[in-house]
Amino acid sequence: MQRTLVALMVLGEVAGVAVGSRADEKVARPQLPKGWTFVLPAGDADAGQAAFAKMECYSCHRVPGAQMLKTRSSGGIGPDLTPAYGRLPAAFLAESIIDSHRYIAGTLEAYKGLDQVSSKMGDYSSIMTVRELIDIVAFLKSRAGPPPGGPQP
Repeated sequence: MQRTLVALMVLGEVAGVAVGSRADEKVARPQLPKGWTFVLPAGDADAGQAAFAKMECYSCHRVPGAQMLKTRSSGGIGPDLTPAYGRLPAAFLAESIIDSHRYIAGTLEAYKGLDQVSSKMGDYSSIMTVRELIDIVAFLKSRAGPPPGGPQP
């Protein structure tokens, strides 16, 4: 009996009919709103600097011009997060932190992993909260200088 119920539920799902509903009722399927894209929520740059310190990001990265209590101790495993990094899209920065092995911004061979594509950066997903991620991105974005070639009109 239980197998039959499970089979009916699967068939109903495939046919688009909810088990236990009338055949003439349609089940609404979730759809993405037209034009939807992911936008990282606004963060707090000061809280991001604190999270940067808490995660000890300074061990591998230097942020020129930022007042850090401690400085890089790794011998330069990670790139200096210059103002140019702050000009990258927030979503890219977030992805670079939570999926550091997917892409690497730049061409410096010293920062690439053994596959020569991904980063040497570790996985922080088990110790970093979503809020900390958003705030670290806000911190990095706050460090952006003017675009190359000076300010644009």
